[in-house]
Amino acid sequence: MLPLILAAVAAEPAVPASDPMIALVAGADGDQCLPDRSLCLDIPAVEDGGADAAVLRVTSPGAEAASLPLPDLGETETVNLWPHLIAGAQDSGAPRYLVGILTGQSSMYSGGGGSASQLHLLELDGAPAAPALGGEVLVVPWEASLMIRACFSEEDMKDRLEACHDEYDFGATLAVASMGGGAFPTLSYRVVATAFPRTSRRSTDNSEKPLTRADLVRAQDPVCTYDRVLRYDAATTRYKIDRPAPDCSDYTIP
Repeated sequence: MLPLILAAVAAEPAVPASDPMIALVAGADGDQCLPDRSLCLDIPAVEDGGADAAVLRVTSPGAEAASLPLPDLGETETVNLWPHLIAGAQDSGAPRYLVGILTGQSSMYSGGGGSASQLHLLELDGAPAAPALGGEVLVVPWEASLMIRACFSEEDMKDRLEACHDEYDFGATLAVASMGGGAFPTLSYRVVATAFPRTSRRSTDNSEKPLTRADLVRAQDPVCTYDRVLRYDAATTRYKIDRPAPDCSDYTIP
């Protein structure tokens, strides 16, 4: 058994000391930059035209700033820069990265509301003189927070021990799992979803059973708390998930 385990571990190169997941740092002009300031990025606020008119502004020392139109990212109210770059395999050409774009939506309910975001990874050619955006390689649910009114009478307040809102939270993280041997590294995607009270589920009638004191805690949803591995497929130029993710739209659609 041990030789098989060692062979599986050796199948993909480990993440080197220089992690391809690069945290961006604050630049002088409100943008976000590589630690050596060789590349800075920003999505300027859009006054007219809404999120559809957003652009990625790219600057490098000694080169003219470039404004790159973002591709169609679907229905969205907000567009923000994810504060990381993922470095691709480096050859003799210009550096290649994956840049993250966070798109967000929100909704208001009677006595509550919610918001949610998605992470889009796009290819970025970092050539200082001619930066260019490529296609989208990944889109995943990223963060969500919902609060839904649950008390409509004094009896409801009594049955729910005055916990008069159901709360649902969803959060994801992305990390480099291995170099993968391709153009971009293999990624690990982890999701944690929680509900308060612990018995609440958005798609069910939570008033059927009175709450107990033990229910008044925030607890993980075992179905929508999961880990997946994402591998870049050169044939489709997109990431593929190792196995299907559960339907967690109760958390991710406000």
